[in-house]
Amino acid sequence: MQMNRVEMPKAHPENLLSLVRDAYLGKVVLPEFQRSFVWGREDIEELLVSILQGYFIGTFLILDAQPEQALFPWRFVEGLEKINPTAQQTTHTTIRLVLDGQQRLTSLFYAFYEPEIPLRNSKNPYQFFLRIDSLVNRDIEDAVIGVSLADQRRISEMEQMIRDKKAIRISLLRDPDDFYQWLYGDQKSISEEEKQALRFYYQTFSGFTVPIVSITPEVGKENIINIFERINRTGISLSLFDLAAARLYRKGVNLRELWQYFTQNSGSASEFVKPEFILKLICIWKNKEPKKSVLLDVIDEMKNDDFEAQWNLACEWLVKAYERITSPQGYGAFDAKWIPYTTLIVPLAALMREVEDRQGGEDMFRKIDCWYWGSVFLQRYDQGVDATSHRDLREITKWMDGGFPPAWLEGFQAEQIDIAEVSEQRSSIYRGAMCLIVKAGARDFSTGQPAKFSTCDDDHIFPKSKYKQQKYVDSILNRTLISSSSNKCKASKQPSEYLKLFLEKHGGDIQRLQETLDSHLITEQSRQAMENDDFDAFIEARKQAFLHEINRYVRGF
Repeated sequence: MQMNRVEMPKAHPENLLSLVRDAYLGKVVLPEFQRSFVWGREDIEELLVSILQGYFIGTFLILDAQPEQALFPWRFVEGLEKINPTAQQTTHTTIRLVLDGQQRLTSLFYAFYEPEIPLRNSKNPYQFFLRIDSLVNRDIEDAVIGVSLADQRRISEMEQMIRDKKAIRISLLRDPDDFYQWLYGDQKSISEEEKQALRFYYQTFSGFTVPIVSITPEVGKENIINIFERINRTGISLSLFDLAAARLYRKGVNLRELWQYFTQNSGSASEFVKPEFILKLICIWKNKEPKKSVLLDVIDEMKNDDFEAQWNLACEWLVKAYERITSPQGYGAFDAKWIPYTTLIVPLAALMREVEDRQGGEDMFRKIDCWYWGSVFLQRYDQGVDATSHRDLREITKWMDGGFPPAWLEGFQAEQIDIAEVSEQRSSIYRGAMCLIVKAGARDFSTGQPAKFSTCDDDHIFPKSKYKQQKYVDSILNRTLISSSSNKCKASKQPSEYLKLFLEKHGGDIQRLQETLDSHLITEQSRQAMENDDFDAFIEARKQAFLHEINRYVRGF
């Protein structure tokens, strides 16, 4: 039998700046099924630093095609319509679809051509600069600076540095004629050493090459997607979203459009929920452990209508779970930085749906609450997240249906947590403890009224300036949410001093002041220790308050 030989993909080096210029001209484009540009300022800065240092930044996978006969629908690099609208009408005999390398390519386009579009987690565009003194000192990591256009002070500083010949815009590097004309023009204020450093790093940038793996349409759509999926075996890890998008494209499902619709219609939840969360929730509903390999198999087994219905349902329940986590009446994480585990949202969404399916009441929600707080304070989602999520859904639903609670939860004792040692804000225990303070009310120390948590500081109760020698001065036990006005009132005073001021604000009524302090889990015993400036007694009293509260939420009493 005669076998048709398929041309194998070939790798060859190409100049990186030429690739970016071709994106500007509309010749290098992106397949429609890929997700949008998601890199932030730090990602772009790190990429620029890597190039200036001559580091390897990975390969690019490119499909060459004729525009009208491309195997996939395609789009221009984001921001191109603002910078070069004529590219939309430019006719190229061939175009180049970037199957892998989109984020790197778009980042460089963004830094070089400065389209006025916001970056991830920002409402404003950024511009990128190079500090000349840092280049001279070979301090490359500090040389690259990204500044939001909303930060007028920093923008003004950088513009002044440019006028003083102490900095340049990254965009100056995109064209050699512009750069050398600037460098060797009327630049008397730039020393020969600075010129030499600028010339060296520009040559590094302008001569930078990347490996390009080129494939042709003859390889076939199915093989191209298979190649796309297997890129991670070469050392470049593709996200679950990228892999799923490629699989679903075969079924006529545009995952990028589905995700874009979610981000535009889900409010603040869209800044927290990742597309992978939606896919993992679908997998859990199929009674599968949401590992990458298993999830992709689940997607392959689903029909397109079924997938889209499950996607929409998952979006709905993840938003509900997000609202429960961030509500002061729910789990108290009023800001995303206080969410103990972002990954908890997937099993929480699944469990909340189970309650609705069972038409459950307070008892079932109480069991979910016990599971949630137990997972936080036992740090169960530090590792093995996918397996834990799948197992938890099984065990908690059995408990809802009249079975026994999981053994890890039934045997929980808050006393096994050494909470005094918890001082790292990234710890789930620290964040969970702060959320308990929110749930307790955390009223303003001066007014006794509900505080606006988003404007409060996570600050010390016994001031660090006076108690920095104490072992537990940074412990969560010595911290709470304090409004800026109350913070000014207490400043660096001893607790015994500022408590008198807060007592005056409460009309001299110690009971009313105690009610405000209780909303910070500062008990009467804790207050008495503050009145005596007794740090050790305060820590012990507040420790007992926290342990009682943790037991109350985890054990459900």
